[in-house]
Amino acid sequence: MNRRLLGTLAVCLILLTAVAPVAALAQSQPANETATNTTATNTTATDAPTAAEQVRINPVSLDVGYQSVTVTEADATFNTTGEFVLFSTTEPVDAVRIQQSKAQARVLEGGQTVRVTYDADAAPPEQTSLYTLELFFADGSAKDVELYASDTEQSVAAASLQDWKPTIETLKDKAEENGYEETPEGTQEYVTWVDDRAQLVEGFLSELAAQTIGWLIAGVMNPLNIILALSLGALAMWRRRSKHGDLVDALSSMAGRYEQELTKLRNNREKAKRTADDANLSEVPAIGSAADYYEDAFGTKSPAQLADLANDGAARATDDGLEYVHRGVDDLDAEDLHGTWLEPVLRHIPNEKRVLNHLLETVKYMETEHSLGSKYRETRNQLETMLDDVDRKQTQLNGVAAPGDD
Repeated sequence: MNRRLLGTLAVCLILLTAVAPVAALAQSQPANETATNTTATNTTATDAPTAAEQVRINPVSLDVGYQSVTVTEADATFNTTGEFVLFSTTEPVDAVRIQQSKAQARVLEGGQTVRVTYDADAAPPEQTSLYTLELFFADGSAKDVELYASDTEQSVAAASLQDWKPTIETLKDKAEENGYEETPEGTQEYVTWVDDRAQLVEGFLSELAAQTIGWLIAGVMNPLNIILALSLGALAMWRRRSKHGDLVDALSSMAGRYEQELTKLRNNREKAKRTADDANLSEVPAIGSAADYYEDAFGTKSPAQLADLANDGAARATDDGLEYVHRGVDDLDAEDLHGTWLEPVLRHIPNEKRVLNHLLETVKYMETEHSLGSKYRETRNQLETMLDDVDRKQTQLNGVAAPGDD
């Protein structure tokens, strides 16, 4: 019996020895999983970016002359001008701070707009001052932003006073010229003095004008004064006539003769033009039988018509009035006469120099035969210059001068 009992105990001991490691392993496995998850969670939480790292800071542009912001380094450094500046942030801001004096910062309603205000002397004239803006976020992170401030004395009032600056400077100079101090008080005294003088002069002139009008009314109402005035006027005219009468008569006579001569010249010119219109274009020696080409192309039958065509150009009637077809010699190009209004004639006379010479000789004919040199002088000069240009062009092309028109 003792032997059986010992055997049973031995079997139980062996079973316990086999089960214990398995239980221990089962109990340790959940603990290890929990520890692994906790470590992973902590690692993930530690690696997440902070609000300070994620935030984007942008200046708010107000589009006014007295305030501006430029970005030197995105989200980190800005140049500011004016007495205040606004920034917008992509992350809500809990608090802001500027530790230097002469500048203050605060978060506006909503938590994503920051206003920085400078004292007027926060930056010396023509210089910049550095201020550090600290931003604090709900997750405990913080970010520093550098602000380079300049012209902090500028404001809405200062900007509006800029328009008055020239007027103020002028008043200051005038005050100094008249012995007043170049200060606001001195300038005000000068303005008061000028105003007093203006009122004094205005009162004096008003009184003088009233007296003058009274004297005039009294004089007009008195017949003796009227007779006296008429007598004095007649006496002055008689003295002027007796002293300068011969000169006045001579001038009057010269004016009459000048008008007569001018009328005579006009009549002669019209007569010459009518005579030239009656002549035939073939009477111009240089043109001769070629007159038919000009009549077919332009309808010109007389030297006057062709000369006027070269001098004045041609026009046609439209619903809006007259419209130029061409402007005569002004529209001719010596480099390409075939591309001008002379092209219909050049089809029959393929010699550019000869056609230009026809125009020139017609103008000369009008000058010599009908005394119309004053009318056609400029056109003649233009044609002579154009003929020289054609000569040079043909010489360059052929190596010799092109033959002219006899």
